[in-house]
Amino acid sequence: MVLPSKMPQLADLDLLLSVERYGSVGKAAQAHSLSQPAASIRISAMERRLGLRLLDRSPAGSKLTEDGEMLAKYARNVMQAARELLEFGSGARSSEAKRLRVAGSPAISEHLIPEWLNRSRFSFGEARVEVRTGSVDTLRRLIRTSHVDLAFIDGWCQAGPPGRQQPRDELVTRYICDDELAVVVGSKHPWAVRATPLTVRELAAAPLVVRERGSGLREFTDELLGTAGAPESYVEFPSTGAIKQAVANSRRVTVLNVSTVRSELAEGRLHLVPVDQEMPAKPIYAAWSERRGLPEYAGELVEIAASKGSPVPVLVPGQKPREAGPRKRTRPSKPGLSIDVHESIA
Repeated sequence: MVLPSKMPQLADLDLLLSVERYGSVGKAAQAHSLSQPAASIRISAMERRLGLRLLDRSPAGSKLTEDGEMLAKYARNVMQAARELLEFGSGARSSEAKRLRVAGSPAISEHLIPEWLNRSRFSFGEARVEVRTGSVDTLRRLIRTSHVDLAFIDGWCQAGPPGRQQPRDELVTRYICDDELAVVVGSKHPWAVRATPLTVRELAAAPLVVRERGSGLREFTDELLGTAGAPESYVEFPSTGAIKQAVANSRRVTVLNVSTVRSELAEGRLHLVPVDQEMPAKPIYAAWSERRGLPEYAGELVEIAASKGSPVPVLVPGQKPREAGPRKRTRPSKPGLSIDVHESIA
């Protein structure tokens, strides 16, 4: 059978289902690691091919039309069949050469997974390793659809629209470590050699560099400064890399998780500033499908991650490095995640 040219692509059907779920093309685009314009173009192209209007768009969001709801009904059946086909294909490739498919929240994929892989007994030359990244919803979807064997999720990653019940995906999770947050400045900033703790009021009065609204780090920064009022001056960036570059050679200040600045701290380009209150730590979890379990290499990577964690302590001037050791922490479960807390090195 030759498929007609107007047959929708599986990815476009999946995108439409996400729009139905989130009520927004922008949020659906984020879940699929797409820009909003790209997602809108794909939906519009599918509408043209089918000759149907699928969405009612408004400033408040997007809602499926009657035709859109009917297509979504068929799309759910198609996606379920596609998942079953994929699982069959995954089983048929069980004798394939060494392979590991892993995903993580953006900061974990960029800064921690490479180190954990390098500390394991296999190297990139011995196995085919595929690393992907995305939001919590994206990572959950990758596990559910068998696109990855394992995902690492951090506590600052957004899990979906506030108040919306997340589907239970039968995920097994394991606590890996805590990634501490800290105030960070460049080497030219006077606070780089500051010996006394910084007050929240001083931080609020400083020129800040912050993440975009809606990110976990931005929410924490706003909460931290809440008692001192709104910051007097700030620059907003959508990535940690841009923030680090903006801070390194200026007198601006930022708040970042320590794992993302380890190389800059070692090189002396960035410095941690002591604060007069305890800074929180974001928990990092490994997650995988309960039904499929962990392949050999994925299980090994989980053990490496749990034993190594994020091995950079937060230091203040004159303070000795904290002894690394196991700490047992109890973390509340996210919707759809059953938390299995283990002894780990933070």
